[in-house]
Order: sequence, then structure tokens, then C-alpha cells
Amino acid sequence: MPDAKKKKPKKDSFVVRMKRRGREFAVLGKVLANEPKAFPRELLKLIRRSFRTVWDARGGGLYACGYVLTFIWLEITMFIDDILSAESIGALFGEQIFEMLFRFLGESLQNMIQAFMWPVFVIQISDKWGIAILVVMYLVFNKLIKARLERWLFHDDEPASEVETSK
Repeated sequence: MPDAKKKKPKKDSFVVRMKRRGREFAVLGKVLANEPKAFPRELLKLIRRSFRTVWDARGGGLYACGYVLTFIWLEITMFIDDILSAESIGALFGEQIFEMLFRFLGESLQNMIQAFMWPVFVIQISDKWGIAILVVMYLVFNKLIKARLERWLFHDDEPASEVETSK
């Protein structure tokens, strides 16, 4: 029997992945403090690596792109709602620090679940037009966007899952 399927490497535990994310953000903080001009470049590298990980996990197509865009939209709107509902800047940061462990993570999990269902939201726009919009999105994405997006994601020949494999 030919070995048609490659064996996936074992996924690191949640704790290991969170420690890695913490180190990445600590490095970004050091770059911001020591070399502010280099911060946008380093942040873009981190965003690109993270997007590549999602791209690989979600199949690298319209669904992956829609998931990322939906998740980012939901997170930004959640953060803006938090800013608008805060009584002051001090209250905002005080609330964010305390609530981040509980409410923010819970809402982020909820946003992640909603982002998985992004095609449903497109179909809900209109019973008649929702599926047509998805078909057009698929065609436009495959013809005009996918190749450019892959060039941007993989232009530096860095492994797609470097974030997942580096310790």
C-alpha cells in the first residue's frame, strides 16, 4: 500500500504555542522600544507568518482569506466597542488588563467561531443573491487575488509554518 498521505508533525500543546506567542510579542516590544523604525517591518513579518499558518490550516483559498478577514473585522469592531464604552483612558486600560483574561478571550473565541461561518453571513445577505455573491467572490479570488496573495505571503521563502515549528 503506497504511502499517499504524509504524516503530519505532532502539534505543539496550547501552553507551548502561547509561550511562543508571548516571546514573539516580547521581541516586538523590544524592537518598538529600541528600534521604532524597524517595528512596522517586524510586525508585518509576524502578521505574514500568522496568516501563512491560517492559510495552510484552512486550505489556502477563498475560505482561508474570508476567515482571516472576518476574524480581523470582528476583533477590530470588538476593540472599538470597548474604547467607545470606556469612561476614560485609564478605565479602558484598567478594564482591558483585568478583563483580557476572561471577557476578551471569551469574545475572541466567539469571534473565531463566527469567522469560521463567514460564508453563512454572505448567504444571509439575500436568499437570491448570497450564493451568487459567493460564486463571484470565488471566481474573482482565483483569477485575480490568489496568486498575488501567495506571492506576498511566501515571497521571502520562509516556511509557512515557521511560527509553529520554531521554539
